[in-house]
Amino acid sequence: MDGQQQTGKMTVGLKDLYYAKLLTDVKDGTTTYAVPKRLAGAINANLNPNGTQTTVYVDDVPAESVSSQGLLEIELGIDALPKDVAAEVFGYRIDNNGVLAEGSSQSQPYIALAFRSETTDGGYKYVWLYKGKLQPPSEEFQTKGESVEIKTGTVSGQFVNRASDGEKKMSVHSNDTDIEPTVITEWFTKVYTPDFSTPSV
Repeated sequence: MDGQQQTGKMTVGLKDLYYAKLLTDVKDGTTTYAVPKRLAGAINANLNPNGTQTTVYVDDVPAESVSSQGLLEIELGIDALPKDVAAEVFGYRIDNNGVLAEGSSQSQPYIALAFRSETTDGGYKYVWLYKGKLQPPSEEFQTKGESVEIKTGTVSGQFVNRASDGEKKMSVHSNDTDIEPTVITEWFTKVYTPDFSTPSV
């Protein structure tokens, strides 16, 4: 049964790519964000958790397996970044004539990133990545020939654990029966805050 349920939730799409600027992240305190904004049109996404697993040998036999999580890397295929979004996400500036100055990005902020992916059971998988930085997109230019080849951009980034609670990624499926409905309806209006409080009896 579990295998059938998992098969029914395979992803078949990608849409609604949003970001939110991280404002504060205090160890053992709280993390706050700005209101989420649309990043760009989504084409594809590849997430790599970069986990490692080490086997401990005792008396010449494997006795224990220890795993650890690394940086969560993401590669995004997008259509085009609006100028104001690029300025905020990469720490760029826009001059008085409206020209994007892609100079030093020392002021590049951490952001949270969200998207959703349609699944084969008719629902959606929703994702928030909590704390990371994106690299400017690769660009490719080519003269037009007899047939026009459309060039899209690729954005890569790395996400780390939040200082406040150690969380890195949150995900949920819209068809799960134990989900509070507002979690789904508010997913892109604010960065999701996990609730680990003990429910009242």
